[in-house]
Amino acid sequence: MYHNHHWWRFFPKKKLTQIYTSAALRSFAISLISLFIPLYLYVERGFSLEQTIYFFIFYAVIFAVSSPLAAKFGARFGAKHAILWSVPFYLLFILGLYLLPQVRVPLALISALFGLSQSFYWMGLHLIFSRASDHDHRGEELGKRDSISVLATMLGPVIGGLLIKYTGFSLVFSLTALILFGSALFLFLSKEDKYQYHFTFRSLMDKRQWRDDLFYTARGMQIIAAGVIWPLFIFMILNDYFSLGLTGFILSGISAVLILVIGRLSDHTGKRRIIRWVVGFESLAWILKAFVGTISQVFGITIFSAFTGGFMESPIGAIEYDKAKGKVASYFVNREIFLCLGRILLLVFVLMMNSLSGGLILTGLASLLALLF
Repeated sequence: MYHNHHWWRFFPKKKLTQIYTSAALRSFAISLISLFIPLYLYVERGFSLEQTIYFFIFYAVIFAVSSPLAAKFGARFGAKHAILWSVPFYLLFILGLYLLPQVRVPLALISALFGLSQSFYWMGLHLIFSRASDHDHRGEELGKRDSISVLATMLGPVIGGLLIKYTGFSLVFSLTALILFGSALFLFLSKEDKYQYHFTFRSLMDKRQWRDDLFYTARGMQIIAAGVIWPLFIFMILNDYFSLGLTGFILSGISAVLILVIGRLSDHTGKRRIIRWVVGFESLAWILKAFVGTISQVFGITIFSAFTGGFMESPIGAIEYDKAKGKVASYFVNREIFLCLGRILLLVFVLMMNSLSGGLILTGLASLLALLF
């Protein structure tokens, strides 16, 4: 009996360590492919730019609508079960992409699965981390979580780019599925987290939260610009999956170090002070991205934006968890809904203006709303 249980000693017992490990595994798995999803639709499968953007608009709509459902599911079955259920949604999403060459799977269905997987995962993670982290050290703890996750993604885009270039998407899909499932199981090494949650539409219109709502709308623009608009924009310059993966590698390496260092510093220096120092440079980085035209300029602005993003990430994240105290589920449901609103607004703007560079400029201007947070 002793020898049968001895192998459990190899697994982390501290809840925060389990969260770090799980997040790192998931980040690596998703980084193998997430950078290339817009390009897979646009370049590999031949969908138009408009169809590709509509795919992500519908994803954001489903993400927003399903966030209250994910919170309700977590309240009944536990936050870790919400994360676990995000896995089959994501695997079905990957399978749908994989089957596109053979079967005309509706893009709306694939997009919906993507949105469901994201809402269930992030709602579960926010709830788990808010309980496991400590208010006085939250900047440092969030910095560790995010920097470890970012470090785990450093080789992901490069490996993913090489595998896609020389073996195709099939192996990348399979590898992502295997690691993703393992990441969810790590969280069940400790007991389940339960909480109470009740959703009302009135909470979305709370006038006391207008500053946060505006900030999260702008933040949603940044997220979708980084994940969709920017990869599409620079691929037309780089014209190579490996080079695109290399930009992700550089971005991850610089950001990981800064997120960890600034996360620890923010607990003592002042989180909002750091945001005020850096927000102008972050806005400038997004605007400059709209004007790059050469490979050297792409790598130059990637390094610059890695510095600005690395400085901002930990202070903003720590403030989010501090503000959610006492109403974690409701706060993060509202957060996700307004993040999705920002995603939708930016994508609709790009469609109306027919300009990826215009979307990057708008993102830069909206980034200044961090001063309201």
